[in-house]
Amino acid sequence: MSRPGTITSPFRQRGALTIITPLLMLVVIILSVMALDGARLYSLRGDMQAQVNVAAQAGASATQSCGGLAPSTTLIRQRALTAALAQGYGGEEDALVVQTGVIEAPAGDNVLAFRPVSFIEESNAVLVSYTRSEPISLLLPESVFGTLDITVNAAARKEVTATLSAAGSTASVDAGVVGALLGAVLGDPGYVLDPTDLDSLRNTTVELGELLTQLGVADVAELLTLDGQELAAGLRDVAGVASPVGQVLDDLLAANGISTVQVSEVLEVVEGTQVPADSEFPLYDMLISLVLNVAETQQDGMGGFLDVPLDLDLNTGLANVVADVDLHVGEPPKVVSGPARQDSEGNWRTRFYSPDVSLLVTAQIELLSLGLVDAATLTLPLAVNAGGAEGAFVGARCATGTRNDVAVILDLERSVARLGSGAIDPDDGQIVPQAVSLTVLSGALLPVPVLEGEVMVSGEVPGVTERNVVISDDYPLYCDSVAGCSSNEYSDTGDGVGGLDLDVDLSNTVALGGGLPLGVLLTPLVNLLESVLGEVVEGLAATLINPLLDAMGVGLGGVKVTLSNATQGSSQVIENVPVLAAGN
Repeated sequence: MSRPGTITSPFRQRGALTIITPLLMLVVIILSVMALDGARLYSLRGDMQAQVNVAAQAGASATQSCGGLAPSTTLIRQRALTAALAQGYGGEEDALVVQTGVIEAPAGDNVLAFRPVSFIEESNAVLVSYTRSEPISLLLPESVFGTLDITVNAAARKEVTATLSAAGSTASVDAGVVGALLGAVLGDPGYVLDPTDLDSLRNTTVELGELLTQLGVADVAELLTLDGQELAAGLRDVAGVASPVGQVLDDLLAANGISTVQVSEVLEVVEGTQVPADSEFPLYDMLISLVLNVAETQQDGMGGFLDVPLDLDLNTGLANVVADVDLHVGEPPKVVSGPARQDSEGNWRTRFYSPDVSLLVTAQIELLSLGLVDAATLTLPLAVNAGGAEGAFVGARCATGTRNDVAVILDLERSVARLGSGAIDPDDGQIVPQAVSLTVLSGALLPVPVLEGEVMVSGEVPGVTERNVVISDDYPLYCDSVAGCSSNEYSDTGDGVGGLDLDVDLSNTVALGGGLPLGVLLTPLVNLLESVLGEVVEGLAATLINPLLDAMGVGLGGVKVTLSNATQGSSQVIENVPVLAAGN
């Protein structure tokens, strides 16, 4: 017996559809609304991100490493807010949180992060954060669906990196002085530097990328581990072995002790600084740094001094002078590349120094006819401490808009330069004042000594501190394909020899003459001798001491600084960057 089939009433089906269809339509509407709200929230977040991006970039242009002479947190915030408003920002001013800091990779981590700093002088970046509370849906009840906090941030870094040196200058020296320096480290008193070679050194820069390729190293960090001999060979090969400057560098390769010098003693790159491959370094400054580093290694085996084979025959009209020069190197200079900002301890990161050098000038002085005195000979050891100078890269203006150049601003401090009769302490290079015995003979007129006593010579050129020295206000960021990068030089000779406050004193002088009545002649004769010796010392300073110091970038109370490269790189913007705790 078969079971009859079940028959569903069409009225019952129609009733079920009546209930389900509105529910389905409600679900579809809710999903559609949520999709629209999701798209709205996503678009809103994108707008917020764009606003903090431009705000961070605008603020970064006013940080310490980019903002010129007067960076300030007020200016940074003002620029950031103005840029955000131009991008459509409509929130409250205090909802846009602006912080200054640095972008860096934490130790042992390759991921860049933002670290806030307490003082603007440390900064090279700006972090802008923005949090906005937004209803999840504009159409559905907020009491049911609630609100969502949207948070975005962006950090931007802008920084000028400059290459600076106070290692030397060829602006006021001749080939003979530089050749004598080379002759000293080569142990070759007869070494001659041709003026053409000096011109070649003066006008040559070395591109970092070429040097790295020539030496077969990947980056600056690897370059700094090489020795001076490898550096000199690489510089020679880049310049061309057959070129005048290449021949000078080839000669330097024969210097005793050059292999003990490290490249890091000649070139310093501030930690964390990215040096572009097209950066250029002044060859003369690198050569002088190499020479003085080699001299420092050699002088220990020579009683603390290196003989500089300079020929001098000075005639003042009242005296003939022949002098020998010994050089003591306390601290050789470096070529330095880095940014214009401080570290966490308040020290400027990019510092440069002129060489710390001392000279011992042994002058043989033949006094000519001075009234009763026909002739007299005096050996005067003259000690010179150049004092030197130091400086820091303290300000930079970044390129903006259509302006494609940057400004480089320095602080300079010139130490007191001292000169006096006596010796040089080979341990610290300081002057040890000493009086020098003097006995004057009468010559043909009076065959007995006229007077005897002691000569004490002392003098100094005062030190000066200069703030906010603009070495360049418009240094071009791009190097000419033919002429290469620009090279700007700031030269402050101070008062030089003209500022030498010199004192020559003949103390404890007594008249001799075997009972002859010379007392009445003693005072004018002593005064005349003091005047003549003063002229001799000033002549030595002008014709021998200052030119030699100039060749090494010092001068009596002066300093010369070379800006050989400045780069800005591309602006770096990091969205949703990790933020470190301040001080980490």
